[in-house]
This record gives sequence, structure tokens and C-alpha cells, in this order.
Amino acid sequence: MDPLDYYGLLKLEDAPGIIGYFCPANSAQPMYCCAGYYCSEDTKTITLCPQNYYCPTGTVGKGISCLWLASCPAGSKSASKFGLIVFVVVLLIGICFVYWLHKKFEDVRTRHLEKRLRWIHNHNVHFDNIQDDEQRQQETEDKDGDDDDDTVEGGRRPVIKKDASNPDIQTMDPYRSPSELTDKESIIQIGDEEIIGSSSSDSSDKTVVQGKDCDRIAHTFDIEFEQLSLTLSNGTSVLKNVSGILRSGRTCAIMGPSGSGKTTLISMLTSKIAKDEGRILVNGQQEDLSHYRKLIGFVPQEDIMLRELTVHDVLLHSAYMRLPSDMKRTDMTEKVLEIIDFLGLSTVMDSVIGDAEQRGISGGQRKRVNIGLELASDPSILFLDEPTSGLDSSTSGDICKLLKSIAHRKGLTVTAVIHSPSPVAFDQFDDLLLLGHNGRVVFHGPRTEAPAYFAAIGFPVPEDSSPSDFFMDVISNNVKSKISKKFKPFHLSRYWESYCRRAQCFYADGDSGIDYRHPSPHATAMNTPHLTPRASRLLSYPNLNQSAMSIQQNGSEAPESLAITDISIPVSSSTANTPNEGVNGDLSSSGSSSTLQPPALGNRYSRHKSVTMSREFLQQRSLHSSPRPSMAFSDFTSMYSTPPPPENLTFWETLQRSYRIFKVEFRMYWKDVFAETYETVAGLLLSRRDPIRNTANPFMMFWHCLNRARLQIYRSQRQFLYDQLLHLGCGLFISIAANRLDYLGRQPEMICAMTPYQLRINCVNPSDHLTEVGIFISLGVCFAGISVGSMTFGNEKIVYWRDKSSGLLTFPYYLAKVIADIPRIVLAGVMFSISLIIFFNERSNYFYLLFVIVMLYAIAFSMGYLLSALVPQNRVSLVGTGFTLAWAIVFSGDAPDLADVMADDAPMGYSAMRWIWVISAPRYAIEAIYLREIQARPWEEIRNATLSHTYELGEFWWCIRSMAAILFGWHALAFFSFKLKNRSKQR
Repeated sequence: MDPLDYYGLLKLEDAPGIIGYFCPANSAQPMYCCAGYYCSEDTKTITLCPQNYYCPTGTVGKGISCLWLASCPAGSKSASKFGLIVFVVVLLIGICFVYWLHKKFEDVRTRHLEKRLRWIHNHNVHFDNIQDDEQRQQETEDKDGDDDDDTVEGGRRPVIKKDASNPDIQTMDPYRSPSELTDKESIIQIGDEEIIGSSSSDSSDKTVVQGKDCDRIAHTFDIEFEQLSLTLSNGTSVLKNVSGILRSGRTCAIMGPSGSGKTTLISMLTSKIAKDEGRILVNGQQEDLSHYRKLIGFVPQEDIMLRELTVHDVLLHSAYMRLPSDMKRTDMTEKVLEIIDFLGLSTVMDSVIGDAEQRGISGGQRKRVNIGLELASDPSILFLDEPTSGLDSSTSGDICKLLKSIAHRKGLTVTAVIHSPSPVAFDQFDDLLLLGHNGRVVFHGPRTEAPAYFAAIGFPVPEDSSPSDFFMDVISNNVKSKISKKFKPFHLSRYWESYCRRAQCFYADGDSGIDYRHPSPHATAMNTPHLTPRASRLLSYPNLNQSAMSIQQNGSEAPESLAITDISIPVSSSTANTPNEGVNGDLSSSGSSSTLQPPALGNRYSRHKSVTMSREFLQQRSLHSSPRPSMAFSDFTSMYSTPPPPENLTFWETLQRSYRIFKVEFRMYWKDVFAETYETVAGLLLSRRDPIRNTANPFMMFWHCLNRARLQIYRSQRQFLYDQLLHLGCGLFISIAANRLDYLGRQPEMICAMTPYQLRINCVNPSDHLTEVGIFISLGVCFAGISVGSMTFGNEKIVYWRDKSSGLLTFPYYLAKVIADIPRIVLAGVMFSISLIIFFNERSNYFYLLFVIVMLYAIAFSMGYLLSALVPQNRVSLVGTGFTLAWAIVFSGDAPDLADVMADDAPMGYSAMRWIWVISAPRYAIEAIYLREIQARPWEEIRNATLSHTYELGEFWWCIRSMAAILFGWHALAFFSFKLKNRSKQR
């Protein structure tokens, strides 16, 4: 038979693969059905594509229906889908309208809050604005002009607590006037002190609280630490024998040169790092301060907060998360408004925090917000790490005044690491702790006592010098000693140790009436039951006839002499009815065995305060003690003439110390992990009861975190629209690249048999470029999804660490962030797919394509979550690019071909790594797109022959299920990365 007559006589059922071709009579070979036309299944007729349909090459039947926004005149090869641009514009306008409507609701809410804030400012006497309070205090001082006046504010008297051992003795409330006393109370004069005597037999230990004092916290803490030490594995000493005490209602400044261990000390007190030696006592009991984590506020050096939120938003979220769960939301909101008024942030309440790109509030206001984040949780202890860094002297002074007001008015224990404070800022602190270069204490006590101490050891403070700068110069060896020419900086810690050991370092501060004790660095734990601190020390002394000791220069001796002399202490006999403790009635116990040395007696506001001692003391008008011999300066420092030798460790000792440190860190690490896991499970399944404070349970944490995440993502209209335009642009570029990529069936076998050998491979195989379309889609989606998803957590990782240290659980936080991203993932898929089909003529149902793209976006976001947890933020973009190229190209199943990787005789490299292709989400996305598109083609080999890359028809939903499993796997990796990585920063 003549080959030219072959197709004219061949029956359709005898010529497989002929569908999609046009075979006119007397033709030498079939041709693809022309674009713009559709052919009959018998290949005999060809018809112009009708209107509202488009007919790409090889169309059989009536053609492919146009989208409702596309234009398809008769004879169209493809759909003109530029009408989709109108849809996109309308969608963006709709988004802008939603934002406008939301802003109107926000304006109404803001006006309501401002109205409520004005009422609080004018009527709430319990939480006055700090700036107004400072002004009133200055006016009062200018008006009175008498430091010896007994009254503090409107005839109100200094605070003293009820005596636990004698319920009939109470301490004076600083804000109660004599007219406010009840019928059962009367003022009792004891020496120069006044207390409230009660005829009632009620032995309640509650503190008398009225007036402004109702804002004082319910739980106060005195934190005593003894001989804290930390040594690295290489023998470097970070802290050495650091002892001291932090009292409630007082502010303490920790100062020292760089590397002296200031921040390390705070981290050790809060159990962020483990200590080598020493112990910590909380209200006299040895226990871990982390047990009271929900009552501790820690203000980091950097202003760590979500910069895209407003002042009110960040403070309100902190209150919701950390205040007691039984507190009403209206009360929480009221408390936040009171803090805003107290901090002087009323004018910027509704302003965003801002950053380097987006202008927001000022630096000083950010510092106040940084402190307010912790005050919103109603803490009992407040630690601050360099709160004045980066601020001018005026602003730093305001911040320190704020801290002083917080401590005095609310009774907080406030401790701040301060670097180079201004004189005004330095004067706001009650106590001072100076650390030397070797991590040892140089001085610890009332700030006002520091100049006298330094003068006594040979460093008088010049009149024109800032005391804080002078102390730092002394520690840095920039000042010569007035007593000894052989002075070395390491002598300072030796002076202090000797002073503590010999003088016992008892002070009484005149301004607040609080007795201050420097614990001996060599003190040991008491085995006797805890009494009151003073009674415990008095009873431990064989001879109670002791007195306070002060260190001073002995002018009668040689110029280089240092004398430790006694001070006679008169005590009023009217205090004889107070057994075993002083008027102050300190309820906290101490584990130190150092002996009580009563301070000198003076009037009510003199430098030293009178204290009531034991019953034996109360029977005497005064006490006299025999003087101790003076000690020459050379004797005082002879044993310290040479610096301590460096610790030279052998290899085995270094290995042992490294193992010990690793074991401690390992134990702390998994203890934190299991504790958080237990708290999460218990909160989800059980009714959790926290003995310290019941805060929000995991469900409420999720809800609050979800609301905050919603504000972060959707509050900024400009940023949200930028993200959508990014997805729109990526889809458009992929659409242009995929414009001519299609699938054309292979030629009939009889034609290929006559084809030259060099061209036969192109004849027997179809023209298949749908896999490349899938690769382009995967590249675009992964690039856009990873870059946007990495910002979900990456920009707030340090905020997460801060919240985590105060009780935030990882699971509700992570789940809330993921769910908040779902709307923008879906919208991103819509934007990408709409712009993709503008030039790429898909033949399958659009919604299948949209579903695959949305699934791939969700996986790309989860990849971004993982990268943001593992990689520093400044490296995420670069790592994300490599991540995208690896998964979307190398492990996509196209190059190398999936068939070669999965073959039984595959090379060893493929056999060992084929599991990567099994967990590759782009591989399944490409396969799903390929299967849906190829099923819409008419070629017979699609249904009768084996598909490329080991693909099989009917596995579309299997690919979707595989993508869902991979999505869960990426989320699990990201979640555990956040939970397990950087645990030390989450404490």
C-alpha cells in the first residue's frame, strides 16, 4: 500500500494516538490540530473556535471555556485574561475599605480610652502621675524647708509593719495621719520613733494599708545572697564571693567596669544561669528565686517589644498574660490605663512604638514602656539591665526618678545595673553595689555611705566630682590612694572583705528608716530555728554589750593608718516592752550568723536611726562598750600585697570542670523543658493551680497571642498591601515564563519509523514542558513564602524569649501565630494564582491549581518558620534562597529525574539520599499540577502509556495527602526548634 494513502484509508480504531491531530485527505502525514481551531475525534474535520472559548494546539471537541473575566473572540488561541487585573484592583480597593472601616472603630475605642484616662488622671488618688507627683514633692520641699519634720505628705508618717512576735505593736503607715487612727489604735512614743499601739488581741500579720499605700504590692521580698561564685571551665572567675542583700521598698544600683559580672549577678539571682557556690535566701528562706518567676519583672537593656504595635497594645497584652486569671478584663484594662498615666505616657498611648524605619515614640518614652511592660504584671521584684543606656542625662534622670518612685510607693524590690549614670540619676538610688574587675564586691551599702567608706580607705571624693564617676575611676586605678603608695586595684575587694569581717557592716538609712546590713562574705547557715533577724543575731552573741563599728581615718595616728573604732549606742528605756527585735519589725529571716551591731542613735531623720534591741537593752538608757584597738593600714593590707595568682588548671582539671558545667546546664535545660511541657499539658487537660499566681491558662494564652498576632499582621495597611503585591508580581513573572510551555502528544509510530535515527527520539516522545511549569511555580511560591514566613517569628524572636522568661508557653504562642497567618496564606495563593493564569493557559479547573498553590504556600511559610528559629535574622534571606533552590530544583523530581533516583539500580548516592525526594513538598506539588493539567489534554498515550518521572494518573489526592503530612512535619520541626533552642535566653 502506498504510504501516502495510509492515513486516508486507516480506520480510527486501528490508529492509536491519532486524536488531537488533523488528517486531511491526500496528506503525507498528520498535523497537530491548529491553534484557534478544534478538530473532530475522527481527525477529518477542523472547525473555527467559537466565541467565549479558546482552542490551543491539539484541541478536540468544542474548546476550553473562558473565565468570566476573560475575553475570547471567535478563533482565539488563548484567553485574554487582562480582565483579571480589574478583579485584583477591586480586591485591593476592598481591602483598603476594610482597613478604613477598622480604623473608624479604632478611633471610637481610642476616644473612649482617652476619656477614661483623663478621668483616672484627675480622680484616681491611688496612682498619681509620676511627673505630677515629682512636682508636688518639689513644691512641698520648697514650702516646708525643714528636713527634720516628722511628716512626709499632708501629716502622714513613715511606714512600719506590724510586729510578728508582738501583735500589739504595729508600724506606722507613711500615709496615715493621727486623725485616721481607729478607736483601738493609739500612737506610742518609743525614743524618737512612733508606733501604733493596739488594744486588740488580733494577731493578724497584715500590714496596715490606707490611702496611697493601697497601691503597695501584697508580697514583698528581701533577697539575700551569700558567697555567690561562678568560674568558667578555663579557670576564669566571673564572680567571686559576692554577698549582699536587696530590700523591698528600696532601689539598688549595681555598678562596675565591663566584665565585672553585673549582668551575670542578676542572671544568677533569677536562675537564668547556674551558680558554682553560694546560696540565695528569699525572705530568710533558702530557695530558688525562679519559684517566684511570675512575680519577677526583668527589664532588659534593649527596648524589646513589638515595634509595630501601640503603647496601649503592648501594655495591655502584658497585663492579660501575666496578671491573675481571676481578675476581670475591665480591671486589667483599668490597671493598664493607670500605669500609662503613672509613667507619663498619656500623650503617646495610641502611638506605635516605632523603629529605625517607622518613626514612633522617643527613646525615653520607649524606656518607660519597657518598664511599663513589667509593671503591668504587678511584680514584687524588678530587675533592670542598664535602663539608662543610650539616653541623655536628663532622660536618664527621669527614668531613675521613676524607679525610685515605684520602689518607695509600691514596695517593690528594685535593682538596676547602671553604667555611667549622671549625678541626678545616681542620687535616686538608695543602695549601691560596686563590683571590681575580678568579680568581687568593692562596696555594698547605702549610697550615701559610699563616700565616707572610700574616704576611709584613702579615696576621698572631690567636691567637684561626680561620685559615681569617681568610684569607677578608683576601681579602674585612675585615682591614687591618699594613704598608701602601694595601692593596687585588687586591694579594694580585700578592704571590703576585711571590713565586713571586722565591722559586720550594719547601717541604718536615715531617709527611709530601714535598717541595712551587709552580710559577711564568710557567713554560714544557722542551724537554729529562724527568729527575727535581729533577735537571731543578738541571741547568737555571748556578750550583748556590743556596739556598731565604723571605719574611719584616725587622725591621731600616722598618715597611713586606718582605725576601726566603736560607737556608743544609747537606747531609750521606753522600749523595754519590745522583746528581741527592733521597732522596724523586720519579718524576713536571715541565714547569716554574723553578729548584730546596732547603729548609732539619732533623731528621726538623722543619718543613723534608732533601733529597739533586746529586753535587756530596753532596761538601760545607754550602752557603753570597751574600745577595740586601732589597726594600722599596713597590717590591714599586708596579706594582700600581691594579687591573687591565676588559677592554673591541668588538662584533667579543665576536663572535670567542663563536665561539671555541662552536667549542670544539661540538668537545668531538661528541667525547664519538662516543666514547661507539664504546665502545658496540665493547663490543657486539668484545672491548673499555681501556688504563686494563677495566670492565663493555655487557652487564654492562645487567644491573647492570636489577637496580638492579628494586630501585628493586619494593622499596617501599607505593609499588608506590599506583601500582596509581592505575591502578585511573583505569579506574573512565572506566568510570562510559562507562556509557551505546553504538552503536545507524540507522533504516530508509522511516522516515527520513517524518521531519521537522529530525530527519532523527538518523534517517539511527546513535547512535555508541564514539569517546567511546576518547577517555576514552586520556585516563585517558595521564594515568596519563605521570605514572608521567616518574618513571622524572626523579627520577634527576642520578644518571644522575653515573654517566655515570664511564663509564656510555646505551644499556644506558636499555634496562635500559625493560625493568624492562614488568611494571608490564602490571600497570597489567590494573588499568585490569578496573576499566573494571565499568560499561562491552564486547561484544568482553576480551583485545583489554587488549592495546590495554597498548600505549597503553607509549606513555604512553615519552612520560613523553621529557618527563623535556627538562623540569625540577618542570614535568613540568604539561607532561604539556597533552601528554595535546593527543594524546588534539585529535589523537585525533574533534574535529576525522579525515575533515576527511585530506580532499583540507582547509584549509591541516590539510594542513600532518596528519602529527601520522599519528603520534598515541591516534588508532590509539581506532580499534582502535572497530573491535573495532563488529564485535560486529549492525547491517547496519556491514558495508555507510562507517564514520565514515574507519575501515575489518579494519584492527585495522594500528592495532596503527602503535602499535608510534610506540612505537619515542617511545623513540628519549627515548633521544637523554638521550644528547645536558646533555652538559656528563655529563662
